[in-house]
Amino acid sequence: MNRYKVNRCFVIVIACLMWMQGATAQADKIIPPDMDSYLQEVLEKFQVPGIAVGIVKDGKIWLAKGYGIKKLGSPEKVDENTLFNIASNTKAFTSTSLAMLVEEGKLNWEDKVIEHLPWFRMSDDYVTMHLTVRDLLVHQSGLPSYVNDLLLFPPSLYTREELLRKLKDIPLQYDFRTVYAYDNILYLAAGEIIKKVSGMEWEDFVKTRIFDVVGMKNSVSRYSTLKDQPNFAVAHARRKGQLKSIDNFYDLNIGDVGDPAGGISSSALDMSKWLITQLDSGMTPEHGRIFTPDATKQLWKIIRPMPITKEPVWLAPNQRNFSGYALGFRTYDYRGHQVVGHGGLLTGFVSQIAMLPELKLGVVVLTNQLSGEAFWSIINHIVDYNLGVPAFDWVSGYKKSYDKDLAASDSTSRRRSQIKPDSTLRMSLPLEKYTGAYTEPLIGDVIVDLKEKGLYMRFPKAPKYDGYLTHFQGDLFVQHYQVPNMGDAPYVNFIVNPDHTIREIRFISNFNGADNEFERLLPTPNPMAILDTTTLRKRILAQTAKFPKGHFAVAYKDLQTGETFFLNEKDSFHAASTMKTPVMAEVFEQADKGKFSISDSVTVINLFKSIVDGSKYSQYPLNDSEQALYKLIGKKTTIDDLLQRMITRSSNLATNNLVNLVGAKNVMKMMKGIGAKDIKVLRGVEDSKAYEKGLNNTTTAYDLMLIFEKMAQGTLVNKQSSDAMIAILKNQYFKSVIPARLPANVKVAHKTGGLPLICHDSGIVYLPDGRKYVLVLLSGDVPVEQAKKPLSLISEFFYEYIKGK
Repeated sequence: MNRYKVNRCFVIVIACLMWMQGATAQADKIIPPDMDSYLQEVLEKFQVPGIAVGIVKDGKIWLAKGYGIKKLGSPEKVDENTLFNIASNTKAFTSTSLAMLVEEGKLNWEDKVIEHLPWFRMSDDYVTMHLTVRDLLVHQSGLPSYVNDLLLFPPSLYTREELLRKLKDIPLQYDFRTVYAYDNILYLAAGEIIKKVSGMEWEDFVKTRIFDVVGMKNSVSRYSTLKDQPNFAVAHARRKGQLKSIDNFYDLNIGDVGDPAGGISSSALDMSKWLITQLDSGMTPEHGRIFTPDATKQLWKIIRPMPITKEPVWLAPNQRNFSGYALGFRTYDYRGHQVVGHGGLLTGFVSQIAMLPELKLGVVVLTNQLSGEAFWSIINHIVDYNLGVPAFDWVSGYKKSYDKDLAASDSTSRRRSQIKPDSTLRMSLPLEKYTGAYTEPLIGDVIVDLKEKGLYMRFPKAPKYDGYLTHFQGDLFVQHYQVPNMGDAPYVNFIVNPDHTIREIRFISNFNGADNEFERLLPTPNPMAILDTTTLRKRILAQTAKFPKGHFAVAYKDLQTGETFFLNEKDSFHAASTMKTPVMAEVFEQADKGKFSISDSVTVINLFKSIVDGSKYSQYPLNDSEQALYKLIGKKTTIDDLLQRMITRSSNLATNNLVNLVGAKNVMKMMKGIGAKDIKVLRGVEDSKAYEKGLNNTTTAYDLMLIFEKMAQGTLVNKQSSDAMIAILKNQYFKSVIPARLPANVKVAHKTGGLPLICHDSGIVYLPDGRKYVLVLLSGDVPVEQAKKPLSLISEFFYEYIKGK
């Protein structure tokens, strides 16, 4: 090696050493020298199993490190990539997503919510008309604090839209835009607006537009996926005075419905990248930009001033002089400097971020125990070191507050445990008289059953609150949740009328510290509820009895449980237009076999052969519910177009063209192949000679149920064909029977059929919670318009029945 190369290598080595020394020296100015020992002290003093910390400054990550363990009793250590649920620190991701869409010109901060969600309603019409996108983020709507959280923590079976629709029934507690009252529910509305404007689910928007660009490689935006990740921390909480792991925490916390308010799980390393992006006005560590400095001004600007509490003397340096809520961030002062941050809390997790824009400094602390004192001790210690102020013993100060709070909590628990029943107060009613169905606008149906162990209260839309009731005194009972780690359930008080009927149920939480949101609930008896098939059958027969000359059939199948209900299910009826569903199935069957493609074009004809003698007959527009196709006679249209017209508008001309294409005998063969042995598709529509000879298409409720069951299961032809048929059926124009009395968010894929004395409907009903069932309703010898009301009521009965299960 020549002297030049040796000297060059020597220079490079010296330069690297000098850079490393410089970087170490700079790190020493940012990371407190006692960081590791300090964190160990925090872990021990506040009984936190695991903590992850990130420190960023001047666009660099100076520390991303884990301390402690993921779970009590486990040797697995927390590291910089361990995922913690960040809870309400998610809100900044939702507000940032909106800011990005504002900058793209897709919405404005002052847009009214109803411009994007026309169905959205508050209980006050003025607030409904004036609530803006910005208002959704700043907790000043007038709603009570933490409203609807009862259905988010733990998650219920309600969808986001269903939860938001409940707001119309919740009275405002404060005047609009006057009081800070923290909520999660309106962040769900923000998430729905992101979906509406971007065309992406909130979770997908955050993943692709933020995580992927910022470089947050391990973070997850869909809460339910946390438990599937290889490296995550387990939640911990105190139960009966002891710290324990909450192994089923993913069942108790927010759930995917609440993702826009608190569903993100992230790590110290990923959150450090997020802080860099926020501090650099949208410029990511990967040198991509997701928003501009103008967005930062909007996101960090205080909209709603927040109350300031007096700090105890042992935490005097922490005293704030101003505090306010911006868009998904809190802004306050600390030792004369502006801080932008936020916290997050779910069962067994707390997190906190703090950014000092003047110093370009950011800190994130993630923990798997409910101790805010732990993360404040760490954040204040790091910030003090960077500010160069004299050290303050934050651990001792917060430990004093921690011990006082713990003692108060234990004292309250002891006092509550000493509450004894008054044995002189007896039940007003026999146990069976407390049973029945109750209803409440927020939580929905409440069912009280009598089982072997006693009364059992269940909430069909919020089943994690289900549990047995044990008698306490009078008409007061104690509920015991069946799901582990749920904490204390409220007491349940039945309010009995003088005539020994029950007026309402009241929940009492202050006896044992249960969620006080229960006290807002007042379930009342629901006489229309259908709790069993005996009641269901009675209700159905009461409707059919109004038409003594009529003939009715019902077939129902719950596609989750397999439960069935039948009434005259094997009786044969004139099929009317329900025969068009089997015809559609055969079209897809032949397409699957390669005889043609659904997108192929065929010539529309209007000359068909009678099955009696082969004589020709035609369709007439005035006898058809869809007339536009007649303009295409002699011209070409696609098979798909004919299918759409046949099903959605019940076009007879389209039907006969398709029967002519695939052959009625082939339709019959296919039906027999799937077990629908009694259905008969002999011919097309309006073959008068065949009608006169009694050669009609016929069906049974049972056979139609089989067709739709296989379609729902994806086995009618195949999954792709079944899905395509369902998509067509969901566009049904005629909705006067099965869907008529169902809520708007219940979707139905169905096909009707009607003649002067025939009224049918059959299809798949999709509930918002993901459940689905097949329902077939047939009637004969009742004028079609008269039959619609009882059949639609019967459809509603089935909905009420399955809703209460």
